[in-house]
Amino acid sequence: MLFTFVAKLIFQITHMKRKLQTKLLMLLAMISFTALSAIGQVTTSSMSGVVKDAKGETLPGASVKATHVPTGTVYTSQTSGEGRFNLLNMRAGGPYIVEVSFIGLDPQKTENLMLKLGETFVYNTTLGESSRQLNEVVITAGGILSSDRTGAVTNIGNREINTLPTINRSINDITRVTPQAQGGSIGGGNIRQNNITVDGANFNNSFGIQSSGSLPGGQATPIPLDALGEISVNVAPVDVRQSGFIGGAVNLTTRSGTNEFSGSAYNYFRNQNNVGTKVKNYDELTPNPNDVKTYGARLGGPIIKDKLFFFANIESDKQARPGQNAFTQTATQPWPGTPNSRRPTAARLTEISNYLRDTYGYETGGFEGYGFASERLNIVAKIDWNVNKNNRFSVRYSQLESKNPSFLSGSVTGLANTAQNPLYGPA
Repeated sequence: MLFTFVAKLIFQITHMKRKLQTKLLMLLAMISFTALSAIGQVTTSSMSGVVKDAKGETLPGASVKATHVPTGTVYTSQTSGEGRFNLLNMRAGGPYIVEVSFIGLDPQKTENLMLKLGETFVYNTTLGESSRQLNEVVITAGGILSSDRTGAVTNIGNREINTLPTINRSINDITRVTPQAQGGSIGGGNIRQNNITVDGANFNNSFGIQSSGSLPGGQATPIPLDALGEISVNVAPVDVRQSGFIGGAVNLTTRSGTNEFSGSAYNYFRNQNNVGTKVKNYDELTPNPNDVKTYGARLGGPIIKDKLFFFANIESDKQARPGQNAFTQTATQPWPGTPNSRRPTAARLTEISNYLRDTYGYETGGFEGYGFASERLNIVAKIDWNVNKNNRFSVRYSQLESKNPSFLSGSVTGLANTAQNPLYGPA
């Protein structure tokens, strides 16, 4: 009996130990996955600098406060023993108000500072003695060749996004301002080599289903331009936080609500009348029918001032374009010899269409003179919460519904377009 009791006890301890090990392994795996998922996320900006007195000596323990004016978000820090400070995870954009203070010295206040996405703004300042009146204060900031810059970076702010001309309203239309980029190709690389993030979430077209697009949805834009706040294009990132890919890094952040209600409604349209038809002395061309219509609206504002904000955007895009110019051969337009004429006769294609309808209930539709209709619907909603001075919370919902018809595969067999193919039959 004692042996049996001891054996059961050892078994239970071993079983509990294995369960504990399993839980520890699962916990470590979750931590590792979280750490890996954070790689390559560039969603904020930062600020650093040195605070000195009038004698040029550094000031340890000076208080630094940066306030994001549109939302009232506050970031605070104190200088180290060397007079340096760092403010991390700040909202990109601005404007910011920066206040620096130290006991016995005049406080320094600077307004209208703008931060770029993924870059560190260098803010060095000098505090004068309180008994003296300063006539001029000089603030120095890092230039283009800042040591904090990690590679060739182009930052595109909200103002540039709204003013840059674009035809397709695609992200690739905006990234072209990068000198080393041609649409989605950065530095001559393939568009699928890039790492694209929106608010830190990967938006890569990993499977390459749509050869013409580097984003999910192919021709469709997953996030409308009117919902974007900042874009950063890093040609050759050498930052340890950005890894796991071999191309450029395109980081995007979406808009957020502010203490003031703001919104817009817009409509874009384009048709064949917007296409040129005359080139030098050549015959004038007749453009194919084309109809593109885009409707959208956005609204953002406070739920609780300086505390809770909302933003929402909806956009609809509809396009109608010709499907193909080919037609079936006829007695007056035989194949070959007539441009765009094809071997199947109208009678043969009608026979096949009727057979599929009568036998399987499948409607093939027309076989010539048809067009393509593409549709897209985007919905973006975001909530930002300033929990306290040390914590921020943000949640975003995005939805894309897209339909983009395309031609069937062009792959054919050896019997295609020959008299032995039963589809074509005799001429």
